[in-house]
Amino acid sequence: MSIDPIEPIELKPPRTYEEQLNIFRCRGLVIDDEVKALETLKRINYYRLTAYMLTFKKDNVFLPGTTFEKVYRHYEFDSKLRILLTEVIEHVEIAFRAHLSYEIAHKYGALGYRNPDNFRNSDYHAEFLKKLDTSLEDSKDHFVLHHHVHYNKQFPVWVAFEVLTFSNLSMLFRNLLLVDQKHITRTYYRNLDYGQISNWLHGLTIVRNRCAHYSRLFNTAMPVGIGFRVIDRNKDIRSNELFAIIFNTKYLITNRTVWSNWVTRLEALIGEYPEVEAGYLGFTEDWYALLTT
Repeated sequence: MSIDPIEPIELKPPRTYEEQLNIFRCRGLVIDDEVKALETLKRINYYRLTAYMLTFKKDNVFLPGTTFEKVYRHYEFDSKLRILLTEVIEHVEIAFRAHLSYEIAHKYGALGYRNPDNFRNSDYHAEFLKKLDTSLEDSKDHFVLHHHVHYNKQFPVWVAFEVLTFSNLSMLFRNLLLVDQKHITRTYYRNLDYGQISNWLHGLTIVRNRCAHYSRLFNTAMPVGIGFRVIDRNKDIRSNELFAIIFNTKYLITNRTVWSNWVTRLEALIGEYPEVEAGYLGFTEDWYALLTT
C-alpha cells in the first residue's frame, strides 16, 4: 500500500524586529516606547513573548488598553517566579535525595538500589538503572571519578544518588516497596500520606522542569491533578493550577524558617507586580494565610 507524500506547507517568512512590532500594533497592542520595545524583541524571541499575550487577546486581537509594557511586566514576573520556585524546590529535592539514600543504604546495603527485588516494578527499576548508569558514566564530578578509579565503578547509594535528576528521584520513590514508602513518610513527614507525597513530587518535577527550561508558568494548567490532604479539600484551590503544588509544598519543607522566609519573598514579588493577576496562577484571595497557617 503506497502512501501519498505530504504536501509541504509554506511557512511564514522571517520578520525583522520592526515588522514584528508592527504586527503587534496592527492587532491593537499599545506601544508607548518603540525603542524600548525593539530592544526587548532583540533579547526575547518574538514567539516566546507572544505566549504571554494570549491572556490579553480575543480572536487574535488585543483587549483595549493592552500595552507592550504590561505584557513585558508579566514576562518579567514569570522569570522571577521561576527563580523563586527553583530555590524552594531545591530544598525538597535535596531532602528526598538524603531520605532515599539513607533508607536504602541502611535496609538493603550500599548497593541495594541495584537489586530489583527491593522495588515494586522490575521494568521501572531497569529503566531507572539505565538512566542512573548513563548519568554516572557521563559525570565529571570528582567524587564520581574517584569511584571510577578506586572502586572499580561501584557506586554506593549515597554516592550514586547525588547524580540523579529530581524526576528520577520522584520515579524511584513511586517504585519503592510500600513498606519503605510508609517508613520514609512516617519518619520525616508525620501526618502525611505516602501517596500524596508521591503525587506532590511528580507535580514538583513538572514545575522544576518548566523552570529549568524557562517555560511559561503564568496562565498555564498543570498536566496532572494535584491531590490534597483531607483537611484541605474544602479549600477553594484548583487542583490543576500552580498554586495547588505551591500550597502542598509547605508540607514538604520541614524547616519552618526556610518556608516562612520563602513565602515572604513570594509576597514581595507579587506586590512588586500589582498588574499581574495572580488568579491566573491559581492564587486565591487568602493565599498568604493558606501558605502560612
